[in-house]
Amino acid sequence: MRYYLNGSSLIIRGQFRICSSGTDGGVRNSTALINHQVVENFSHNPTKEIERLAYSFGFSPESTSGLLTAVDMRSLCILMSDSLTTFVTAGVKHMDPEKFGGVIDKTEVGTINIILVTNEPLSDQGLVDAIITATEAKSLALKDAGYSCFGTPTDAVITATENPGCEQYAGSATKIGRRIHESVSYGVSEALRRWSGVIVRKLPSLFIWSSIGGDHWVEWQKKNCRYYPCHFKGQRCDLCYCPLYPCGDLSLGDWLLKPDGSSIWNCSRCTLNHDPRVVSHFIHNPEASIEELKAVFLKPSP
Repeated sequence: MRYYLNGSSLIIRGQFRICSSGTDGGVRNSTALINHQVVENFSHNPTKEIERLAYSFGFSPESTSGLLTAVDMRSLCILMSDSLTTFVTAGVKHMDPEKFGGVIDKTEVGTINIILVTNEPLSDQGLVDAIITATEAKSLALKDAGYSCFGTPTDAVITATENPGCEQYAGSATKIGRRIHESVSYGVSEALRRWSGVIVRKLPSLFIWSSIGGDHWVEWQKKNCRYYPCHFKGQRCDLCYCPLYPCGDLSLGDWLLKPDGSSIWNCSRCTLNHDPRVVSHFIHNPEASIEELKAVFLKPSP
């Protein structure tokens, strides 16, 4: 998986099996997932807009799945927990439950978009189950935040796996389901705080699930990092918490066995994405392959 921002669009690339509740929804294969910010009073055909976006980025519309939102991408929350990466944008304007029984003016509503990407071997049934778990967690987050609704009419979820398999269940009692519940409930809460202005960030927020000092979420911020320099003097930290993770390249890291029998990618010995030349190349070429980045790293300095 590779993710990056291009203008007002979050783009996630990879070889995915997905289940989407978006306008171009369903279960299918996909190579590009998009969460795109539209204007406040957007009224065009959503499917045509996603198709237009796919063409503009050079993607195949047939293998592109997209979500639309009026929420600024600066309030995007990205949460990483082992094999799961969660992307959330959230805005809620409609708070009167009585209006759900009548005609809803769409200019009054917000949108909560959630994209889940994992390498767990989920089947098509498991991908559908993951949407249910994500929706339950979103509703709980809204309730805990004091909202009188459990969602908006335009909410959407995409679940994606890079490793399609036979796992049929992703309910909150399963291991992957617990991770989904934790990341979505926390991510929706934090995304709403940024959308409402309670927390102001100039860039999307990145959260890491840490077990150090007790299980909790940690927001990584480049400013005043107490670990700098974690690798070498003169390093660039733009890509700290690497967007390539887990790359699986054994020349850069290793798979470690956890006590519960699962594996986790350990890249503590990798300095690839801290090399200033590699960082510059990656920022200008966000879809560069690992081999391309390694070639930049190994190229002799002029």
